[in-house]
Parts: sequence; C-alpha cells; structure tokens
Amino acid sequence: MADSILSFAVQKLWVRVSQEYERFQGVEEQITELKCDLNMLMAFLCDADAKKQTRALARNCLEEIREITYDAEDIIETFLLKDGGEKNHMRSLACFPRGRREIALQITSISKRISKVIQVMQTLGIKSDIMDGGYSEAQLERKRETRHTFSSEFENNLVGLEKNVKRLVEELVENDLSHGVSITGLGGLGKTTLARQIFNHDTVTRHFEGLAWVCVSQDYTRKDVWKTILGNLSPGDKDPNMEEDDIQRKLVQLLEKKKVLIIFDDVWRKEDWEKIKPIFPPDRKAGWKVLITSRNDAVCPECIQFKPKFLEHEESLTLLQMIAFPKNDIET
Repeated sequence: MADSILSFAVQKLWVRVSQEYERFQGVEEQITELKCDLNMLMAFLCDADAKKQTRALARNCLEEIREITYDAEDIIETFLLKDGGEKNHMRSLACFPRGRREIALQITSISKRISKVIQVMQTLGIKSDIMDGGYSEAQLERKRETRHTFSSEFENNLVGLEKNVKRLVEELVENDLSHGVSITGLGGLGKTTLARQIFNHDTVTRHFEGLAWVCVSQDYTRKDVWKTILGNLSPGDKDPNMEEDDIQRKLVQLLEKKKVLIIFDDVWRKEDWEKIKPIFPPDRKAGWKVLITSRNDAVCPECIQFKPKFLEHEESLTLLQMIAFPKNDIET
C-alpha cells in the first residue's frame, strides 16, 4: 500500500516536470539525476512491499522514503514558484545561476539521503532489479499502471505527435538493422517532447532491458555524459570518483550484454557525438539503440534521420485552444 501511494506521488511529480519542462533549462541533468535516484528508490520500495517487511528498521526506512519524496516535490515546486514569480526577464536571467546552483545542491543532498536508505534496505535483504539494468515484471506492471493514471490525459493532448511517436517506436523496436534514430530540426519543433514520449512509451519500456536519458547541450563533458548513462543503466556502479576509462569500460561491457535504449538530448555538433560514441561496442549483438535530438542534420550519419514537421493549421488552432482554455479552467 505504501509502495502504491509513494509511487503515485513520484509519478505525479514527473508529470508536473514534463508539463513545465521548458522552465528547467540549465538544470536538466540535475532533474534527470533526481529522477534516476527516485525511480531506483521506488524499485527498492516495491521489493520491500512484496516481502511484507515489518521490522522497525524497515518502518524507519519507509518514513525516510516518504520524507525524501515530499522533499523532492518541494524542491521542484519551489523552483517553479521562484521561476514563475519573477516577472522581469532581465532580473530572471541575472538570478538564474543562483537558482541553478541552489537546486543542484538540494538534489545532491537528496541523492545522499537516498544512498543511505538503499544501503540500509540492502542490509535487510531488500533488493532492486534495476540494479542489474532492468525491471521485474511486477515493477514494469506498476510502472505502466501509474504512468497511465497520471499521464494518459497529458500525452493524449500532444497535438500532432501521435503519428510521429508511433513511427519512431516502430523504428526503434522493429528495425534490427539500424543503430537508432536522430530527430533533427529547428529549435521549438518539439524534438525533446517527442523524445520524452518515446522514452516513456509502454512498447519501448517492455522491449528494452534498460533506458537512459542524458542532456548533452553545449557545455557537456564526456565523462559527465558517460557517468549519467552508467547511473541510469546500472545504479549500483554509481561512483563519483570513478575515472573516465573505468566508466567507458563498464559501459562497453554492459552494452555488449544488454538491449538498452540511450537518448542523447540536444547534441549540437557531429564532433560531440564522435567523442561520446566510443562507449558503444563495434557490433550490436545485444540490440542497443540510440535516439538523438539535434538541430544539426549531420550529427549522426549512422542513424536514421527523422525531421518533425510544423503543425498543420487545424492542429495549431487546437493547440492554441488547449493553451488558452485548459480543461481544468473550464471545469472550475
């Protein structure tokens, strides 16, 4: 029961983040880190719930997980409140670095608390299947149920994306010959939104043994990109002191054995991709795939290129109506 309630709260939090995603520019990596840590924590909680843990130490862990979940929600809501409350654009830009540092520190603190709870849960014999890079069937079913509960309405309202999502999912799941897909085009076309729909799609989560999301952007470092991927795919190997060569070696070994999808959001230049891709084995026996979003059409020659089109006139009117007259406003 506690598992369902807290998972419910966490999923609601990510729907909130999805709805306000553009306002998290500059802190995408921190948000992804928080999502990874909380999802891992929920997986441990699922196992604890299944084993009917009733010991005092387990109850203490549950209470701490509850506090962590609510604190994470407070961090996100406070960030959005401060960002939305600043009316003067120039003042908002001036205050942005401070806000970014603040949320980064808060997320680091949350991550440390999560690590401590997981260590205690492991001593109780509680484990998480995603430590091995995948999900148990029970966890996948819970993930599908909670995602449907919260995000079906939001996803159904993604005007003009349904056909694109279907086509890309089929390409990633059914075409065994391709390395993956690059979604390219001008800024504002909805490339990242489209990638998020793929990342959360039921068919994709069932097909791949592991999923990773990393925002590359312009000021990336290869080590940080690789470290984020490793943290997504194998949280048990998460070590802030790990050297770049060790991260690369672990990722190569993992990709040789597991069928995973890695999404690289906002890759700017072909040379950036060339620096990142040494983690991929020369063959694709395990079936790994990549999905890249970029403004550069030539960023990944190995990938099948997909260019989203601008909305049709009727679709634009529908979207405008949804923004101007949200359903919640109409109901109230």
